[in-house]
Amino acid sequence: MSPSKNIFLSLVAIFFLSQTSLGFTADRQQAFVEEVLSGDTVRLKGGKTLKYTGVEAPPLQHRIPLVRTYGESAKAYNEQLVLHKKIWIDWGRRLRDRHNNLLGYVYLEDNTFVNLELLRAGQAKPNLYAPDLVFADLFHQTAWDAEKNRRGLWKEEPKNPYAKEAYVGEKNTKIYYLPNSSELERIPQANLVTFRSRVEATAAGYRACNTCKETTRYNSEPDTLY
Repeated sequence: MSPSKNIFLSLVAIFFLSQTSLGFTADRQQAFVEEVLSGDTVRLKGGKTLKYTGVEAPPLQHRIPLVRTYGESAKAYNEQLVLHKKIWIDWGRRLRDRHNNLLGYVYLEDNTFVNLELLRAGQAKPNLYAPDLVFADLFHQTAWDAEKNRRGLWKEEPKNPYAKEAYVGEKNTKIYYLPNSSELERIPQANLVTFRSRVEATAAGYRACNTCKETTRYNSEPDTLY
């Protein structure tokens, strides 16, 4: 192999390694955020609106004042992250929602995963639908960590009595749930048992509830105000 070809291949390798270190892939599309519309939606240069896949921020318009406060907080946090900045978009399986907004996973130049960052900061909650479940477990675990540590909107929400546990099982049915599942409200406390992991729950003979399975819609968040 000629020296010039060796140099070329080395440069190509360095380029792809540098892109990988940033988390960028050839499939990501660059865009520019001209306006932040809410905690989970932005307007891009050119006028199209983009909603972050898999997350839902509190609405800006709501009959309950506290929810509106949550919404303003999430919008302000989103502005700090992306306003007047370049972003890189990974498109999921669904390209648009029912309101005709584009849907995508959004990254900053430093590889900050914006969808995930909103969950980590407690400024949004998971809102996942098939077939876009690639980050389902990560999103739920991140949101659960924000709730346990009372970040963002969770500062004002009722404290979950099972916040220190990973999963909660029902003794009679041998079904386990996420600790923030609304299903737990109907089960007497005496019938509940806690587990530190899915492995521990499965080893004890318990099976996952429908909303805990990766192939179903993830809508097992607690009954918050929005």
